[in-house]
Amino acid sequence: MKEETVNTKALPTWGVSEIWNAALTDREERKLEVRDYLWASEIGNPPIDTYLKMNATPYSNPANDRAKRKFEAGNVFEWIVSLVLKRADVLRDSQKRCEHQYEGLLRVSGKGDFIAGGQVDPKGAQEFLHFLEEAEMPEVFIRCFGRIVTYLAEKYPDGIREMPLEVKSISSFGMDKLEKQRAPIKRHRQQLFHYLISDGYQKGLIIYLCRDDLRMMEFAVELSSFVEQEYKSAIAIISAFVQSGTTPPKEKLIIFDEEYGKFMKNLGVEWSPYLTMLYGFEEPRAYSEIYGKKATNWNRVMKRVMDNAKMTPLNLDVLKEIEKEGYVIEDIKKQFRMEAAETEEVASA
Repeated sequence: MKEETVNTKALPTWGVSEIWNAALTDREERKLEVRDYLWASEIGNPPIDTYLKMNATPYSNPANDRAKRKFEAGNVFEWIVSLVLKRADVLRDSQKRCEHQYEGLLRVSGKGDFIAGGQVDPKGAQEFLHFLEEAEMPEVFIRCFGRIVTYLAEKYPDGIREMPLEVKSISSFGMDKLEKQRAPIKRHRQQLFHYLISDGYQKGLIIYLCRDDLRMMEFAVELSSFVEQEYKSAIAIISAFVQSGTTPPKEKLIIFDEEYGKFMKNLGVEWSPYLTMLYGFEEPRAYSEIYGKKATNWNRVMKRVMDNAKMTPLNLDVLKEIEKEGYVIEDIKKQFRMEAAETEEVASA
């Protein structure tokens, strides 16, 4: 007897991308409410943005779909790290509320990603790896998980120090910069420092995972370090504006990053939820396409200055433009890095 077959021509064509993308962006945003404290994740952000958020000023540019997808991608990588910690039996807490307040300054509140430490459990981890294999978890994760647990168990047979961990996912462009500078992003180390000082931990780790190629980097932050001055200073700046009821000034459209030794577009402007209200740009790309290229041009001209190259009339115009924005060329020369004249990453829609 001939088996019946499905008439595929009668079935509709189909796909899942529309549903997937909708699910990624269908997330509830934190409601704006008037408050008298800072979130730890706001430390190091533009004071004017933080001030407006604290006063529950409605966003002119709420998170777009790209920003929401990046946020969810961050959650995925955070989950990956949590699997390693859980199955090594060293995860002690997650999303723990931490608060700290210096006298006379605003209170800071936040939830750290993880607290990890203790005795590694290789046997339990191995059993979990078998479960992942049966669940058809990608082999790369099984391989990485297994090696990390084995390393921790063999290197630290008496257990590992308990400390907070912050997990950040970034692009390959951002990871390349971190590999060159060998230092974490300033606002990230300030955020981690909050979790150190809140509970008296002496050391913590920022773990970076690249969304493009799965590279990982980690940086230690210590309680007794220069980071406390950065952290306290950032709180003091916004505290002064809030306590006096004075609106902070707008951000510069191009900044000179002393850590990287070059001019850069201001990510605090590009991804501001008040981009249109404060700076007149309808979307991040509109800002980035202009000021990413302008920052690159400034760096190229500064490289010519450092090389003692002959200045063209256009070069001189750029130097005047830099000075008009409040920068002193002689001061920039002392901090400028010769490899700084590189192409800027331009945001895509």
